Amino acid sequence: MKFRAVIAGWLVATGVAGLLYVGGLALGFSSFDAWNAAGSAKGFGIGTALWVIITWAAALFFGGMFAAWFDGRNDDTMGALHGVTVWGLSVTMTALWLALGWGHSMGGHGGMMGMHGAGGGMRNPTATAGAGAVAVLDANIAFLLNAHVHGDSAPIVAALIANHDDTASALLAADTGTTQASAAESLQSLAPRISAARAEAKLTADRTAHYLAMTMWIAFISSFVALLAAAIGGWLGASHVHRVYHLREYSVRPGSPR
Repeated sequence: MKFRAVIAGWLVATGVAGLLYVGGLALGFSSFDAWNAAGSAKGFGIGTALWVIITWAAALFFGGMFAAWFDGRNDDTMGALHGVTVWGLSVTMTALWLALGWGHSMGGHGGMMGMHGAGGGMRNPTATAGAGAVAVLDANIAFLLNAHVHGDSAPIVAALIANHDDTASALLAADTGTTQASAAESLQSLAPRISAARAEAKLTADRTAHYLAMTMWIAFISSFVALLAAAIGGWLGASHVHRVYHLREYSVRPGSPR
């Protein structure tokens, strides 16, 4: 196996994928309707899933074909193996790129959280920026803390959403310097808001799990289709390598001069 041919095929696949991704973004933004944002977002999601599958299949097909051509041998098996190797290199580099990007984004987010937490009671401004039942509950708990220096509403809200009422009352009592019974009574007055926050948190978790499952299925289908496309591309490329290098074979008629 010629790994120079594999790398060259991978570069071709990367170029084709980049070209198709840019074209997909152009089509998506061109079809977006600001007056029907909900419908456009749903169509954009479905179109993105289909376009990702098509992009991976087309890019790896051409990558496997060009790898077989760069290899220069009329060997179907080796052509398919070159295509599969191009697919493996593409998946590995994509996973590495995603891992590095995810680690960088998480590192930056952690740095911002540390900067806000180092001020001795400074609250993260994004913690209560979102509108919803959880944000309202967080604001009410912050009001109960009455701006205590060491008070933090996030652990209390998390305990309440997780149905750990005793833990939440204990945390509130420790932060406010009151008894746990008094803290439990204060939390009891927020029962409707706590129930709304729990329902919202459950809905958000279900929706997140649904979208995550869809993303994983799209990644699996696109990778599997790309594997087949890369193997077929390498096989076809090796079968027709003589057309690239003009190594055509002609049948000789009986009795004709050779």
